Amino acid sequence: MPTEIKNTDTHRRRRASRFATLLGCTALLALSACSGGRETVPDQTATDDQIVMQQNEKASTLMHIGNNLRAKGDLNGAAQMYQKAARADPSSPLPPAALGDTLRHLGRYQEAEEIYHQVLSKHPYSGLALQGYGILLIEQDQPDAAITLLVPAVDDDAADHRVFNVLGIAYDALGDHTEAQNQYLSGLSMAPGNRSLSNNLSLSLALQERHDAAIAQVSSLMTGTEADKPLMHNLALIYGLAGKIGDAGAILRELLPEADVVNNLAYYQNLRSMDPDQRRGAILDIILKSIYLNFSNPDENNG
Repeated sequence: MPTEIKNTDTHRRRRASRFATLLGCTALLALSACSGGRETVPDQTATDDQIVMQQNEKASTLMHIGNNLRAKGDLNGAAQMYQKAARADPSSPLPPAALGDTLRHLGRYQEAEEIYHQVLSKHPYSGLALQGYGILLIEQDQPDAAITLLVPAVDDDAADHRVFNVLGIAYDALGDHTEAQNQYLSGLSMAPGNRSLSNNLSLSLALQERHDAAIAQVSSLMTGTEADKPLMHNLALIYGLAGKIGDAGAILRELLPEADVVNNLAYYQNLRSMDPDQRRGAILDIILKSIYLNFSNPDENNG
């Protein structure tokens, strides 16, 4: 089982520890061809810069391959590429963050947690790493540990809107929907229009049985494009939770075959029959399964 983070002071001490990446290079001394015969030393800074550039290019290529494999569903292959990218450029938090999230999707939680510990010891403000580790903890039924991990990060000037998103999910998991909504709104103040934050805010409102507000929130995000499809699924879910089965069915019929529509509507009815805690757990499971971080363009995560 992963080790739960005990308190904020411990986490801050870990965040304070930093590891310098040593990029060593052996320079050969050459005799000058000029008449003085003096020894000259090649520009070491330029040589080191070239090494860094080569590392970045190699890591970028490996990340691209990993992202393509991941998009095709080959998570094991993607994990191998991300691991190689992390070795090629140990100064970047992106490859290990991608590796950690991929291991999470593979169910290799202990390995993922070890990766997140390593990357956060070097990059304590990495929004992607904090987001991924927080999600991992919530998936393992440790929302309190996720909050302990993330609160110091949003209290800092380097706060990242993605961290507010995961904090919101953690508070929703605990049943504190008002605080969850505060977190989503804080994130939206930094990233207005972010679909992940807005969508999770709408589901939090639905969990609080504020269905009209939830419907209005999702509807405000619609653009009339293909990008609306995930939102339409959630809008149908919210209509279903509100008992508006006819409206839910009308939306689903734009997206799914009739057999799937019937199954989804039956599922919504089942959700309505659950007690609040069971219903919350089922909806949070939907949210967590839908989070698939984007490492091709990390600033556009719509988890």
